[in-house]
Amino acid sequence: VAYFHGGGWVLGSHTSDDAVCRDLCAKSDAIIVSVNYRHAPEHRFPAAADDGLAAVEWISDHVEELGGVPGQLAVAGWSAGANVAAVTCQQAKLAGGPTIVGQVLLNPVTDSDMTTRSYTENADGYVLTKGLMEWFWNHYCDPDDRTDPKASPVRADDLSGLPAAMIVTSQFDPLRDEGNAYAEALRAAGVPVRHLQAEGHTH
Repeated sequence: VAYFHGGGWVLGSHTSDDAVCRDLCAKSDAIIVSVNYRHAPEHRFPAAADDGLAAVEWISDHVEELGGVPGQLAVAGWSAGANVAAVTCQQAKLAGGPTIVGQVLLNPVTDSDMTTRSYTENADGYVLTKGLMEWFWNHYCDPDDRTDPKASPVRADDLSGLPAAMIVTSQFDPLRDEGNAYAEALRAAGVPVRHLQAEGHTH
């Protein structure tokens, strides 16, 4: 599993989500490779997205020496990392590989639209705020690029043929509605989706 950490494309590292990675590893009996993709503002869009594809290409090429099973590569991520994971699946499909068999998206960023009901309801008071998301987007991506599917994966023209997805969204999270929308869009495109809406949870 290629895992992409959270932090708004600006914060975090390959070790910042270590507890989550260890828990995923123990409970899934899978090898977790935590990816230290480049960060904004030093490396703006599409650096993180490009690093996601480069990472899964490398992991796919070295899967046996890592102790993995060929043909069983999956991706996972939290928040902005889930954005990178989702975009990586789309980019791998467009590139003709590597094959990715599943995606786990935890509270994903899937759209640059900050006018949704969940942004209004949860703008303040739940750690991740609307103002903080604006700060992250401004550091990562120019406004003219934010509708690009490499930034906002829910805006892709064709979501068919993507890996089966497990998506978790949280009730008190500004990102809730865009995560819900991505789950619905994938399902409408024929992608197998399991969607957990975590009531009472924050980002």
